[in-house]
Amino acid sequence: VGDIVQNQKKKEQLLGMVVGCFVLGSSGGGIIAVLMADVGLFAPLWVGAGLMVIANILSHKYMIEPAKNVVEKPIDIDIEDKFTLNEDDEDVKRPEVIDQKTLWNIVGGALLDNIGSTGLFPLCLSPLALETYYAQFEMKGEEPVMSILAYQWLSVCVALLVIPSTQMTPWFFERLGVAGVCVFGNSCTAIVTSLLLMIGTAFPATNLSFGFFVFSMYAGFPFTVFSQLTTGPMLDAIAPSDKIGFVQGLNNASMNFGMALAPWVFGLLADATSTTAAIITGICFSVAAALANAPLMRHPLMGKQAPKPPAQKRIFKGEDEEIVQKMLSGSYVDPELTLEIAKHRAMNGMPTVVPRVRPYGEEKETLGKLAKDASATFEFRRELADRILAGLASGKDDPENLEFSKEELVQFLNTVSRGDNQDQELIHQATTDLGVWMGDYLEDNGYSPHTASVLMKQMFMTAFPRLTDDGPELTEENIEEYLIRNRRVMNSYAEHKKKTSLLGIFAQNAGGYHGHGWW
Repeated sequence: VGDIVQNQKKKEQLLGMVVGCFVLGSSGGGIIAVLMADVGLFAPLWVGAGLMVIANILSHKYMIEPAKNVVEKPIDIDIEDKFTLNEDDEDVKRPEVIDQKTLWNIVGGALLDNIGSTGLFPLCLSPLALETYYAQFEMKGEEPVMSILAYQWLSVCVALLVIPSTQMTPWFFERLGVAGVCVFGNSCTAIVTSLLLMIGTAFPATNLSFGFFVFSMYAGFPFTVFSQLTTGPMLDAIAPSDKIGFVQGLNNASMNFGMALAPWVFGLLADATSTTAAIITGICFSVAAALANAPLMRHPLMGKQAPKPPAQKRIFKGEDEEIVQKMLSGSYVDPELTLEIAKHRAMNGMPTVVPRVRPYGEEKETLGKLAKDASATFEFRRELADRILAGLASGKDDPENLEFSKEELVQFLNTVSRGDNQDQELIHQATTDLGVWMGDYLEDNGYSPHTASVLMKQMFMTAFPRLTDDGPELTEENIEEYLIRNRRVMNSYAEHKKKTSLLGIFAQNAGGYHGHGWW
């Protein structure tokens, strides 16, 4: 995974899935054995051997050899597709050398976690559950609460709970960080193990207590697996490109060593003392694992990451950073460039830019420039409406050469203008900020919105007439009427701007003209 996936988020998900598949595969043999119990004790071995042969063939055929078939090449982006890269394509920035202190912190914490997990599984099942709900009844000649078949299914099916764990970890990664999820998993292991020990020893062995025991195990086990699903991503984060196999080998070694040695040692401990003492020791190892992994939460690559700005407030890879940054800051950008960026984003399913609405106080001294830039925008929007209307008209006469369909145009305008399928809270906030700007402008320029709100509304509706009659959504039926009305509004503003500019020239030179006998 470390060789074939460069995206950080996908890498963490896939590493978790690989570990999940490993744990799930480990329980597969037990499930096969239970299902084939009537066939014979050794019959399931043939099934396992066949699956190993198939796995071997598939691995040789499809497994990518690290650093052999994967060649790192710079991404060639031309002007036509420079906006097509997904906003999540953020390559992992690998270190040049391994941080040895962090490496052994992770490996040591993983080893402690795997040893502590033995207190939960298998010790809480065998001998705790087996003795409490089966063996003691069998010795008395009474009907046990748990049958051997129930014990077998309980043992092999618990590993299936790794599946929901792999689905939940990305959500927890975003909120706690990888190391935080690891510590959370260590803590959950200690808590669930303690709960099972309490139910199995402090309460009478009844059907009710057995039900609580099974429920607690199956409800808590998915959270205990978190610690095992995080070791791979943490090691990958500190691995240089030529040490990925090495660090993941250490991960597997610590896991296998703990899983192989701990059950034997805990079995000796249980025989020498008691099952309860062995399980309590496992709980202590889980607590120690949480304490050992806790410092990793401060590591910049493993702690909780700072939330990224919303997609509408980000610059996508391949975009002109200077232009998009000006748009995001609320500065004036040539309307043709603004349209091109919006078009490319919409064509590739990316959210449009939502500029910052600068407060009125920030723009108070530059209103003249804001008004000056308006002329180009008004004229461009008017000409754009003309071009689109002409294109739709030509499409009616010659549908074969239509550059765009009404459906495509409607979808584009709804995406850009209304923000369909985008963060509506962000869009609403921008609209609210614009309303505040208008209110501040009115107060600062001689109007009295607090006493003349009805008049202000009337003036506002006159300045901004309706573009649609049936709500803001554009359809193939109302798109042409929308464009005509939009063009009419832009034309009125453009013509008004020309008139006021001309009158301003006359006013500035009135004395000169009068002095030369114009009137």
